[in-house]
Amino acid sequence: MHPAAAMTGRAMSADLARWRRRSRRVLAARIVLPAAIAGLLLVVIVQVGWRTYMAATHPPAEAKTEIRLITPRFYGQSTDGRSFMITARSAIRDDNDLRRIILDEPALTLDLGSPTPTRMTAKNGVYRQDDFSLNLKNDVRLDDGAGYRFASEQSLVDTRTGDVTGDTVMSGEGPTGQVQSSAYSVYDKGDRIVFRGGVRARLERQ
Repeated sequence: MHPAAAMTGRAMSADLARWRRRSRRVLAARIVLPAAIAGLLLVVIVQVGWRTYMAATHPPAEAKTEIRLITPRFYGQSTDGRSFMITARSAIRDDNDLRRIILDEPALTLDLGSPTPTRMTAKNGVYRQDDFSLNLKNDVRLDDGAGYRFASEQSLVDTRTGDVTGDTVMSGEGPTGQVQSSAYSVYDKGDRIVFRGGVRARLERQ
């Protein structure tokens, strides 16, 4: 065989081998690449579906913003025209009920501006702006401005009328003596006080 013909045959064989290898790579790529793309799409779909499910079944908790008031003052007027003022060391407006205000060391002054205003203090309290009620708790003290002082653990004040009621033990003293009861009510600007349950009194001679 002529040398040139032999070289040409070997070159053709080498070209054919390279073509076959390239064909196999192309065929493999045609199979592997679509499978890889399909796998990635499946992963994305699964992630999106999982996040959608979690968002639907586990909604994010709402961030609550606490509204805190420092040394607040609330002014108002009773139905008979008497002014009152509520102060506190601090106050927090309830996130679930914005008309409910939680007070720290509240103080109430009834008949504001009169010569003998009634003053009440406590360690804790809740003031409602919808019905104008003030619920005082823990070491409640009442001074009617005329020399009478009362102490109890809970008092409910209707600032519209000035009436005060309590269903806990109350003790009081004043110019006419001392009294203790299990419940009490104060009406008519303090002119009428009703004691209920286990009433004990000691009256002073005038």
